Amino acid sequence: METFLTNLLKERFWQSLPRPIPPEISLDKIAIDFSSLEFGDYSTSFAIKFWQNFGFKNPYEFARSLVGKLQKDRGLAKIVSEIEVAGPSFINFWLDGKLLVRQSQEILKQGGGYGNSSFLKGKKFLIEHTSPNIIKTLHVGHVRNNIIGMFLARLFGFLGAKTKMDCINNDRGIHIMKAVWAFQKYNDGRTPETEKMKPDHFVDQFYVRGAKEEENPAVKEEMHELLRKWEAKDKRVRQTWKKLTSWVHQGFSETYKNLGSHHDKNWYESEFYEKGRKTVLQGLKKGVFKKLSDGAILSNLQDYKLPDTILLRADGTTMYHTQDLWLTQLKRKYLPGARYFWVVGPEQTLYLKQLYVMCEQMGIGKSQDYEHVSYGYVFLKGKGKMSSRAGTIISADELLNMAVEKARETMNTAGIVKNLPEHEKQKITKLIGIGAVKYAMLKHARLSDIQFDLEETVGLEGDSGPYIQYVYARCKSVIEKAKRKPSFRAQVEGAQSAKLQDSVNLNGDELIILRWLTRFPEVLIKSAELLAPNLVCSYLFELCQKFNYFYQKNRIIGSESESFRLMLTKAVSQVIKNGLWLLGIEAPERM
Repeated sequence: METFLTNLLKERFWQSLPRPIPPEISLDKIAIDFSSLEFGDYSTSFAIKFWQNFGFKNPYEFARSLVGKLQKDRGLAKIVSEIEVAGPSFINFWLDGKLLVRQSQEILKQGGGYGNSSFLKGKKFLIEHTSPNIIKTLHVGHVRNNIIGMFLARLFGFLGAKTKMDCINNDRGIHIMKAVWAFQKYNDGRTPETEKMKPDHFVDQFYVRGAKEEENPAVKEEMHELLRKWEAKDKRVRQTWKKLTSWVHQGFSETYKNLGSHHDKNWYESEFYEKGRKTVLQGLKKGVFKKLSDGAILSNLQDYKLPDTILLRADGTTMYHTQDLWLTQLKRKYLPGARYFWVVGPEQTLYLKQLYVMCEQMGIGKSQDYEHVSYGYVFLKGKGKMSSRAGTIISADELLNMAVEKARETMNTAGIVKNLPEHEKQKITKLIGIGAVKYAMLKHARLSDIQFDLEETVGLEGDSGPYIQYVYARCKSVIEKAKRKPSFRAQVEGAQSAKLQDSVNLNGDELIILRWLTRFPEVLIKSAELLAPNLVCSYLFELCQKFNYFYQKNRIIGSESESFRLMLTKAVSQVIKNGLWLLGIEAPERM
């Protein structure tokens, strides 16, 4: 988690260490991280950890010795205004105000590129996300999955990586036949068009009916017979299957568009489900897998302290692991030399651990090449446990529509969009509603469960997407108002001047914002390291709170520091916009 500033601090800190430096101490032992703003901008616990290695009596003595040398470092004095020993011998650094002003000017120069870096340059990532069953609607869990996957793809690309996204469409199996059976039995010529229904929702009702009637043993056998006919390429069954899955894909495309989501590569289980058998038989021949007395083929995972799993049934039919062994090979051919991520729910943890180990056993890369990006469950307050079999699932479309409608109510109640043309109202309420859902899904720690509250999600106050968007719009409103002044061009030139750092006297509110703005690039790096989108959300929320406090206490237009404060407002708006883009959220120019 290093940027130019932290690298420079580490290098100067290294130079301050007493010589000779013990052989067990290297540059990477120096950890310089953010501190709470009240204790400076950066802090290190180096003296607490290593005072004995350098022969000091206690951490404080070591810390004081280091600070004495650092305070005499002329190079460091250009970027640091204060260095202190605090608490149990932490060493805290306060960045210089002139440096902070220059950094904010740099934000305006870099614009949409501010925060990017070469941190992941030369690396490649293939991120699988969403991967639905192609017979049901996308539900709220898919929304969280999709939003996390898209965030990681944008963030990794922003930090210099080559990033691709893929999706496995589970378009074969007994779950598909439940809908095929119900459609053939109960449909009387109806289509999504005749019923004025979104195509995937139209198909979903047949799945729900088939799932309920499957409890009848005779019906269940009919469904299995349909699966056997599908595998035998029966014309009528295949035609029904193709019609239903095409409708579902059509519906999914609309949902993905609303989410601003896409995949670079789509895999279809129906195209390769039998090919994994070849890999398993090769594994059996090599002695990687073992054959049971009934003819089934079993994994051999005892050395990895994992339970074994069947790869081929006794009748020769395949299992999901069989297919995924083949699919993983396809992934590696599609993007060689990458890290391969599966954004999948926690219920697949054991399954994926087994898959990664078996891939390594078969020479399909190393298990370290693969990573399960898990996430918590999503529950809707007051809805109880959801079930697709029972038809009580909340679809992704329903969730997004509810959020947009709630956003419309909230905006009307607040009187925010009342003076805008109707078409612009609709556009803004849609981006606010969908943005609210995305922020609500990303602001929580990735592995934590979410109790989704629509009122809180679309609220204009507190830690919400609409609040972040509102502060951005407020910044833009200030800038637009300033543009109407004849002196605006001169103000712009003044904000870009190299002399600005010498002419402005920073107050405490301005200084806090400047110090927070410099943290953005490092927050992104840490977020990438920890696969933690909530860090970006937390950063933006705090930035907005700090700006709102400044805005309420300080005049911008007409103040003695107007040029600087307009520049600061622009810098804040740019960082908010960049952060929202990474989260997949649009930034409205006005609200």
